Formats: sequence, C-alpha cells, structure tokens
Amino acid sequence: MIDENRLTKQNENDNLEEIINEQFEKLLELNSATVLIKGKQNIKDELQRVREEVSQLGCGINEMKNQLKRMREQNCRSRELLKLVETLDKRILHQEKNVPPELIQGYQNAKVSPNMLGCTVNSTHQLSEQMQSSTKRIEKQEIVKDCKRTLFNEPEICPTISFITEEELNKVPKYMIGRQTSNTLETINNFISGINQTLIAKYTILSLGKAAAQKKGEINLYLHYKKQELDIQEENRYLYFFTAEDYYRQTKTKIDKTKLNLIPALRHWGRLRECRVKNELFYVILINN
Repeated sequence: MIDENRLTKQNENDNLEEIINEQFEKLLELNSATVLIKGKQNIKDELQRVREEVSQLGCGINEMKNQLKRMREQNCRSRELLKLVETLDKRILHQEKNVPPELIQGYQNAKVSPNMLGCTVNSTHQLSEQMQSSTKRIEKQEIVKDCKRTLFNEPEICPTISFITEEELNKVPKYMIGRQTSNTLETINNFISGINQTLIAKYTILSLGKAAAQKKGEINLYLHYKKQELDIQEENRYLYFFTAEDYYRQTKTKIDKTKLNLIPALRHWGRLRECRVKNELFYVILINN
C-alpha cells in the first residue's frame, strides 16, 4: 500500500515537472514574440537596408556582365583587326619585293613634274600660285590612284601616256620643243597629264555600256564616242585615242599653238601618233610607250 502511494506521488511529480517545462517554453516564446513586436520598426529598417544592399549587388553583377560582354565584342574586333593587319603586312612585304621599277620611276618623275590640268592663262604661260598648288595636289592624288591600280591589281580603264624624263628631254632635237627652256619638262608633263585625264574620262563613259550611259545622262556622248571608234577602227587591234574636242571637253582648255608644237616631240618619244579620218584629226595612243 505504501509503495503504491509512493508511485502515485512520483507520477504526480513527473506530470507537474512536464507542465512546468511546457509553461516555461511558452513563456520563452511569448518573451521572444514580445521582443519581436517591440523591435518591429528596427527589424523593418534592417530588412530594408539588407534589401538595398542586395539590390546594389544585383546592379553590380549586371554591370559586370555588360562589361564582360563588351570585352568579348572588343576581343572579337581585335582579332579581326589583327587578321587584317597580318594580311596587310604580308601584302606590304610582297609589294616591297615585287613593285615594278617603272612604277617607282614614274612616281619619281611625277614628284618633280606638276601636271593634271595645268591651265594656260596667257601666251607667256604665267600661272597663279593657287593654280600651281592645285595642280600639284591633283597630280599627287592621281599618282596614288595609279599606284593602287598597279599594286592591288585594279583594272585600268584605258592605257595612259607615261611622263617624260629629264634624260628623254635631253636627247630630243632642240627644234622639236621650240623656244621654251626653263619650264619645258613641266609644260610637257602638264600636257601629258591633261591627255591622260581626257582618256580616262572618255573610256570611263565607253565602259559604262549603252544602258548605264542612258541612266547617267551620258548617252549622247557615249554614242558620239562609239561613232568615233567605228571611224578609226583597225582590223587587227583596238585603238585608244582622243581628239582636240575631247581634250577641251575635259580640261576646258584648247590644244593651242604651244601644245601643238609639243605633238612632234611626243611622236618622237613614241607616246602617240596622228591619224586623220574624214577631215578629223585623231591622236592615237601608242600602248608600249
């Protein structure tokens, strides 16, 4: 009987201890809830701060992604540029070894021979400084174009006349160049330059074809040039030529007495020959000049 009472008391003590523990845990939870409720504003501020920091981190990550993308694009462009530079380097090395000597000689001659449409102002051939500067600048541009055509295998519209050298000038009989002394070489190469411009302009139009010439409004000139071709054509070869009218149309200057006096010298140097058809005088270019 006594043992049963002891057992009963023991059970009651255990139950009481469990109840106390449960109440203690609830009390802790209530205390935590109270602290949480009291510090609600502080927690809200802290969460807001954390949110802003996370947002800034996100923006930073996006910016880094954009920078990485730009770096990749720049890398691709740099690779393409490197390939172009390597190709250009190979072409320069090839050109250095294979530039024709006559091209170099022609360039050197042109540097001391201003040309390209030098206009005669009066019988004494006095040009203003502005016109001389302009013709020299145009000449250099034409030389660059000729170099590009030669070095990069660009097709030529037509053959042109090469410039006269000092050596050639010294060998020509004096009667062929008249009384000119101080600026003879400059005057001759000036005339040759105008001829070359005339040829290029003329055969550029002829190369268009009838349909393209019609679109560009050059059909009448195209048909006129084609008629000239029929008048002067030869059986065995194609002739490149120009007339005094062609020269004036392109340069706005006439082939006057001074220029006519240079024609025999150009024939002597093998640059051109004259051909008269139906009372019209044609100046035929000798291709191997």
